[in-house]
Amino acid sequence: MIDLNLLPALHSLLRERHVSRAAQQCHLSQSAMSRILAKLRQQFGDELLVRAGNDYQLTPKAIEIEQQLNELLPAIQQLGRASFFSPTTATQTVRIASTDMDVLLLADQIQHIQIEAPNLVLSFSQKGPAFFDQLIAGDLDFAMTPMDTSRSGLHRQLIRSDGFVAVLEQSSSLTENSLDLDTYLAHRHGVFNVTESLVGRVDSALASIGKARNVTLRLPTFSQIPPLLKGSPLIFTLPESFAHYLASRYPIKILPLPFYIEPMNAYLYWHHRLHQSTLHRWLRDRLLAKDTSHSD
Repeated sequence: MIDLNLLPALHSLLRERHVSRAAQQCHLSQSAMSRILAKLRQQFGDELLVRAGNDYQLTPKAIEIEQQLNELLPAIQQLGRASFFSPTTATQTVRIASTDMDVLLLADQIQHIQIEAPNLVLSFSQKGPAFFDQLIAGDLDFAMTPMDTSRSGLHRQLIRSDGFVAVLEQSSSLTENSLDLDTYLAHRHGVFNVTESLVGRVDSALASIGKARNVTLRLPTFSQIPPLLKGSPLIFTLPESFAHYLASRYPIKILPLPFYIEPMNAYLYWHHRLHQSTLHRWLRDRLLAKDTSHSD
């Protein structure tokens, strides 16, 4: 086995072809460099440098080693240095688990990312039941979810905190004063189709006061709500930020709820192995940016 600590001295010896000059370059005494040369000769089983007058000539083995060191040492010197990242040249694919609501609410941030990093691929997919496992296994880069977890190795940062409101068709006769609890429960309701194992926050809040709503429509995505709400008596109970997003684009009515639901915190999760990645740090800053009117 070659003593890797001796490689810089070996490189100087082969480049300078002189013990004294190599010693000066490595800030060593001539005697120390002579001892290193003797040790290297023993390890490689070759003279490496052969005296020719006042200088040395490289053996064929030494010439071969010098060529290898010219490639190897620059690569070793890069170990531990932060990798350079440029958004304009990034071509990686970043995999993000989310709902369509998350994508719509982050549309401005996503558009700015695409402007700054035009060749970076953002691949969004619906969250499966095992998305935390996928983050840990490396099958996902990020996940957006209101779920809490204490699993080792995961980091998270708050995306938004939301209360809930009732969303109705714009021509509905219901008002803030007339939408009491009995009226709310008497209406039919539409919901985002959460997995069977996950009790919805709205239904959980109603159950805590001994009530239940009449759900007659379950949708796979949030973006299907506006066309199915038009001309319908349905009530959708949605996070407030998404309700206002819809109201800015579709004719809907937003009313406060006649009962309390604990606000929902939505988080961006990622695994520790990506915590110091320059690409992922840049993306986290952009995804979590509140003001996208300019870039830094």
